[in-house]
Amino acid sequence: MKESIIQLNNLTKHYRAFEGIFKGSSTIIKAVDNISLTIEKGRSLGIVGESGSGKTTLAKIITGIIHQDSGEALYKGRDIRTLGKDYQDYRKNVQMVFQDPYLSLNPKLTVFSSMKDAIIKYSGKKDVRSYCEECLKMVGLESEHLDRYPHEFSGGQRQRLSIARALSLNPEIIVADEPVSSLDVSVQSQILNLMKKLKLENNLTFILISHDLAVVSFLCDDILVMNMGEAVEYGTAAEVLGNPKQEYTKRLIAASKGE
Repeated sequence: MKESIIQLNNLTKHYRAFEGIFKGSSTIIKAVDNISLTIEKGRSLGIVGESGSGKTTLAKIITGIIHQDSGEALYKGRDIRTLGKDYQDYRKNVQMVFQDPYLSLNPKLTVFSSMKDAIIKYSGKKDVRSYCEECLKMVGLESEHLDRYPHEFSGGQRQRLSIARALSLNPEIIVADEPVSSLDVSVQSQILNLMKKLKLENNLTFILISHDLAVVSFLCDDILVMNMGEAVEYGTAAEVLGNPKQEYTKRLIAASKGE
């Protein structure tokens, strides 16, 4: 039996949206509504749904960026909110790759300057530059790229840098939020192949947020389909894509095929 690395039990996160000229009335937005699932170590979960489905909010709860209103988000059996002094270790072990790589790369710093502080803080490595060079080579970049600034790279190269930065802390989990949606189709396939290769070589657990079922089916073992904060369908990729039970899932699959 594989180790459970993330477990969500009846997870709920609601927001209050104010309306009207004086914002006197409000409605409740159910961003995440009673979600339960288990992610095993080394497996990849794809969270799919249309815009506003709640998938990014769910990812933010898993990474500890925000907290749920009720329910549990467990990391190796421990509530993320009560990790205490172990919370920093959790943040090291759960890294995000954003749709816009600029969110993880300071435009005023060289690549090396952006990477080194976190490595020193969390790993204590002495030869930091050599280690950064190794990380860049893992994603198909060269050592001289360490001395360049983010604007000197193409979109695909910047996303590779973002992945290298995440890998540099030797995480157990990578949460990727629409990591290829802003890239050209040819570059998308390169990044997806890279992510799949790194997953297999490093036994990484990937959580992939996407609206694109083709992307999710390529990289993920399991799929959660979300709509308006709810779990519409959850199972292995083969089950969800090959034999969908819910009409919403069937519509997403048809749309991805251009039907």
